[in-house]
Amino acid sequence: MDKKRAPRSIISTGTTSIVLIFVMLSLLTFSVLSLVSAQADLRLSQKSAGRTTDYYEAENAANSILTGLLTADDLQACAAASNVTLTEDGRAIYQVPLGEDQVLAVEVTLPAEGRPCRIDRWQAVSGYEWNADESLNLLSTGGLPVLDEPEE
Repeated sequence: MDKKRAPRSIISTGTTSIVLIFVMLSLLTFSVLSLVSAQADLRLSQKSAGRTTDYYEAENAANSILTGLLTADDLQACAAASNVTLTEDGRAIYQVPLGEDQVLAVEVTLPAEGRPCRIDRWQAVSGYEWNADESLNLLSTGGLPVLDEPEE
């Protein structure tokens, strides 16, 4: 009897190995991307936590200055000690450093003659001065020839 051989599979062991290698490389790529993303999120969270800490420290310092002004026996001496500017209309203006390029700007109307204490401004303000770069001279006539208009 003639035994017929079973038909051989088209997909051989080599093709399976190539698919397995491709799947492993894909998993490796996705794991590296996940790691990079997690590290970026960690850095952003640390910056955010540092910024929040700086803000609340500046706010506590500004509150301490305000409390000192409201409870001071000698307002002028307290203002001078805290670098506070007192205006003629009864306002106190001062700034507290907030991080590297920011300050917490505070303006308070001090209580006087039945007028309550009022906070007019309590705002984080950028201390960075922006200077425009004007070094490119794009409209100079030295680079392109100016064509004369034809005479009619």
